[in-house]
Amino acid sequence: MIGFFIKKAFFDGWDNLYLLAGLNGVFLVVLLLFFAVPMALGAPTWLIVVLAALAIVALSVWDATVTDAMYAVADSKGVHFSDLRAALSRSLKVGLLLGGVNLLLAVGLVVALPFYFGQKAMWAVFAGGVLFWTMILAILILQYVPAVFARDGGTPRQALKTALYLFVDNPGFSIFLLLWRIFTFAVSVLTMLLAPGPAGAALASAVAVRLRMKKYRYLKENPGADRRRIPWDELLQEEKELVGKRTLKGMIFPWKD
Repeated sequence: MIGFFIKKAFFDGWDNLYLLAGLNGVFLVVLLLFFAVPMALGAPTWLIVVLAALAIVALSVWDATVTDAMYAVADSKGVHFSDLRAALSRSLKVGLLLGGVNLLLAVGLVVALPFYFGQKAMWAVFAGGVLFWTMILAILILQYVPAVFARDGGTPRQALKTALYLFVDNPGFSIFLLLWRIFTFAVSVLTMLLAPGPAGAALASAVAVRLRMKKYRYLKENPGADRRRIPWDELLQEEKELVGKRTLKGMIFPWKD
């Protein structure tokens, strides 16, 4: 399943490269206007902090919007820039809530962790360790939330509940997904974050949720099935047909494939 996840995430992104670049351009504009430019102009610290907080919220809302569009891509549907207004409207509430959580994570990373680990007392080191792993746990769960919301709708609370269940039931895959998203960002440095960039990371979460939810549909339809032996080849057959027989060689030299 992981092998096909990588293939689908890669080729879905490749087929929508211009869309990814355009969506990532918005991420870059927000970073420039709310963070880079004020710092370059020598804005006071308090203003930079306020603008950075606004940037985190704005980026969270846009990430939820992008994930909504990326779920349509993962569902093999066409997405145009004109569709983003509706996606923004659908994702605004969950994006704002995620923005609030991301603000807390940012405060924990920039303020709380340095404070705790800067102390020599054992209690402070312990508290810092607990906070660090709590933040990692939150990130592992939150990476599912926008994609679950894009798939199921409902309320942000319901999306969070489903995301929590996905993590608890698939801890190994959740760690892999986070590492894949980090790898996606690392590779994006070569393209100034234009591709695959944050939109590529959102696409990875969308593909992950779409594929993983097939497992629960199968278990619902087959109550006596062994949860440890999911017939992924059978469940992913339709998805494999949609992706088609594609290789890196064929992508670069299509006349040789």
